[in-house]
Amino acid sequence: MISHRALGAFERGEEWEARGNTSKAISAYREAIAIEPSWVDPHRRLGAIFFDLHRYDEAAATFRQARPLLPPGDGSVDDMLYVIERIQSGELNKAAYDYFVTARDLPDDQLDDKIGLCRQALSLNPGFAAPYEVLGKALLAKGNPNQARAVLERGLSCETSAFTRAMLLFDVGNVLLIAGQRDKALQVFRQVVDLNANPTATQFAGRQLEAADSGRI
Repeated sequence: MISHRALGAFERGEEWEARGNTSKAISAYREAIAIEPSWVDPHRRLGAIFFDLHRYDEAAATFRQARPLLPPGDGSVDDMLYVIERIQSGELNKAAYDYFVTARDLPDDQLDDKIGLCRQALSLNPGFAAPYEVLGKALLAKGNPNQARAVLERGLSCETSAFTRAMLLFDVGNVLLIAGQRDKALQVFRQVVDLNANPTATQFAGRQLEAADSGRI
């Protein structure tokens, strides 16, 4: 159970962060970590602040501290470490990443904006896999499964983290299911479960496999 002191420090960090005072937010998150070193949330927030400030070495160090605190099968921190490594090496344009994050976080009723932002990201970094996932999902939601599949498979052809690969695979499985290719879809869902790198993808792929076992799909 998280102590009241740690929770209070964390909430102060969130408040300072919302006000744009990153230095005080950093201090508050560090206080929360000092009180509850095994609590992953302040590590995540602290790492994200360092990342947004382009303090990549500090961000990577913070995310590495968070890694052993995550449950098995959660590759989200490894995904951030992958992104940081690629930005530092010059392989990934930070602006492309920012376009992707903005697109990812838009509500699902803004599909055209999602699509536009993903295309901006890919115009800067055609080899960046993550925007293909958001773009493919948006195209599928707009009723374009063939375009969605092509985009998702292009994403799978890129080098990426296991976290992102799992989500791309799950989306491909959904496209195959919609296209009536049940057996192929189930094969892909099994790959997602076996990969076990993205909790959301693993959970939903597992549900699809359970539905198949019970004859619901």
